[in-house]
Order: sequence, then C-alpha cells, then structure tokens
Amino acid sequence: MVVFDLGGVVVRICRSWAEGCAQAGVEHRPEAERMLAGPASAELLDRHQRGSIGPAEFFELQSRALGHGVHAPADLERVHRAWILGDYPGIGDAIDRIHAAGLETACLSNTNAAHWEQLQRSDAFRRIGARHASHLLGLAKPDHAIYRAFERAVGRAPHEVLLFDDLPENVEAARACGWPAVLVDHRGDTAGQVLAALRERGIGA
Repeated sequence: MVVFDLGGVVVRICRSWAEGCAQAGVEHRPEAERMLAGPASAELLDRHQRGSIGPAEFFELQSRALGHGVHAPADLERVHRAWILGDYPGIGDAIDRIHAAGLETACLSNTNAAHWEQLQRSDAFRRIGARHASHLLGLAKPDHAIYRAFERAVGRAPHEVLLFDDLPENVEAARACGWPAVLVDHRGDTAGQVLAALRERGIGA
C-alpha cells in the first residue's frame, strides 16, 4: 500500500504565515507570526488537528491568544481557507499509475475538518483509495500511535506500507514503527519523486 501525506506531497500549501496572508488578502502582521510560532498557538493547532476542537472554536481561541485587535477570527479563517493552493502537477496521474500496477493507495495526513472539506475538491485527493487523517483518528504525526491506528484501520502490517511525506520528523517516526518511508521535497516534482522511489524498489508504476 502506497500512503501519501497530503500537504507538500499531493497538494501544494502555503509554507509561511506571510504567504498565507498574501493568498488570503489579509494584512501580514509580524507580531502575529511570532505568537503563532509559540507554544500556546502550537497547542491549539494540535487540538484542532486531532479534532478535539472544531474550526469555529479554533479561530475564536486563536484570535484571543493573539491578543485584542491583532487578527479577528474572520481574518484567521480567511488565511486558513487560502492555505491549500491546488494539486501538484502530475500527482493524480501518478496515483492512477500506482493503481494500474496493482497497488492500493491511502493517505495519512495531519489536517482538520475545514481543510478536509476543501480537499474533496482536489482531483488527486479523490483518486486516493483509503483516506485517513489526524482529526478523524484523534491522533497526529509524528506520534507513533497514529501509525499503529492506521495499520489497524487498513489491515496492513508495517512492512506492507510505503509512506511518502515531506516532513523529516514524520518520516523518521514512520521508520521507527517499521514502515518504509520516503522523504519528499515539496519544492520539486513530487509525482516524479514518488514514481522514481517506486522504480528503485522494483515497482513499475
């Protein structure tokens, strides 16, 4: 089973708060970026990704954490909804080639309910077979528990799963759980990297 992370592998995403603000047409405020990088914001993001709070509550709590007048919840939502930039070129066709080679596909991504809804419009995402995510499983990468939960959900042993992810910590955690895993460079041709890695393993996708 070939398993994809989504952002940075299947879909292009903003890689900084400044980029997200530009995409959304929201004023970039450096003080907000500094606070968003802090532990309180990271905790809120983790809760959101694990599904313990929904989008509306997340935007409200994040706005409060930033302080009065820095960013209203509506501004945060606009940036959030502008974060996904579209499919990587060729990735949908690569998924089709993987299926044609007789392999199953799945995704395992740290995301949230609002982005999950947006992903339904992605052509490449819709081609993926089994779709799993942090907010659905109540767990997040790189916690080893999410890899074990995924194995149970799809009925696969660790060595039967090949993960493609763009974050080193997620790849390292997967390998520690016994998964073959490949680090993808989100700045390059992700479809080409996936197909090349499969060819290296003797899989002619």
